[in-house]
Amino acid sequence: MARRQKSFFRLASDERTCMAIPLYGFLEGDTLGLLMLAEESETILQLARKLQQAASLRVARIDQIDLIYNGKAIDPALTVAQAGFQELDRFEVMSRGTP
Repeated sequence: MARRQKSFFRLASDERTCMAIPLYGFLEGDTLGLLMLAEESETILQLARKLQQAASLRVARIDQIDLIYNGKAIDPALTVAQAGFQELDRFEVMSRGTP
């Protein structure tokens, strides 16, 4: 019987254990959804840029973007943990002003 292990890493600054959270990311203009590993302490802007980088072979980078979670644009300065992301949640990255 296989045992499921959680992935984690340590923050050197305060020795807390942080979990990597698997999320489904969808980038405007891409034909694929991507599984992204988000760190609890990374900002929403960092997560959005990471998704853009992962899809950069298919979609050109857009500077003015919004990350949409549960139908609402999220403050880019919040961390993944502060925004309330849970394992396997879906988020979208869209050009700013796109409905």
